[in-house]
Amino acid sequence: MRNNQFPNKGAPPVLQAVNLNILSVDDDEVDRLRLNKLCRKAGMTAELHEAANLDEMRQQLDTEQFDLVFLDHNLGMDTGLDALKQLVTHEDQVQAVPIMLTSATNYHIAVEAMRRGCADYIVKDELTTDSLMKSIASALERRALYGQLSSARASEKELKRIFQRFIVGCGPDLRLLLRRTLAGVRVIKSQARQDGGVPPTVLSDVSMLERSCKDLVVFMDDLDSVIEDTREFTAKASPNLLQ
Repeated sequence: MRNNQFPNKGAPPVLQAVNLNILSVDDDEVDRLRLNKLCRKAGMTAELHEAANLDEMRQQLDTEQFDLVFLDHNLGMDTGLDALKQLVTHEDQVQAVPIMLTSATNYHIAVEAMRRGCADYIVKDELTTDSLMKSIASALERRALYGQLSSARASEKELKRIFQRFIVGCGPDLRLLLRRTLAGVRVIKSQARQDGGVPPTVLSDVSMLERSCKDLVVFMDDLDSVIEDTREFTAKASPNLLQ
């Protein structure tokens, strides 16, 4: 295993602000050296680690956290898919972006690798500085997008939990208070129409209070609908979750 460091010398904008920790898993030392040279030529700010087999890869994964992992598909008795499984199931490498490298144009392997979590697939004969940079930039942008989507989903779930606690905990009492308030408002407005003794400003405030109460009732109805729709969707998608 060999670790190499090389500075940024004109990398693309998406890569200029990051210092990448990269692992190259390849049983061919020449191919590892070639990848090293291409990364250096691209001007990336990175530290490159190497592994020639799954055992060395496992050691690297246990000691370092990687941003990118290049996986050769042909690893002697093992395959890049075996290495990919090790990577995606490693609890310390959830942020690592895998890219598959192979010496053959086999799109069945490419499709399978992508299905199992690979961010990209590059044929070694087609590997150039430009194709390498495009692949890395695309993979990192995709990882950032997935991270944002995951955060958004987590925030949405938390928001729905807060709504549900509000509806269950405060909903009944608040609805009762709103009904009583609306009933009182109607009495005041009825008396105002009969004797005309209520100042216009007070009547305006009472009307505003009535509209606000009605808006709150509609808002709570909407919350009930959102929570019920979520429950129905969850029940259809995963019935066991509601048992």
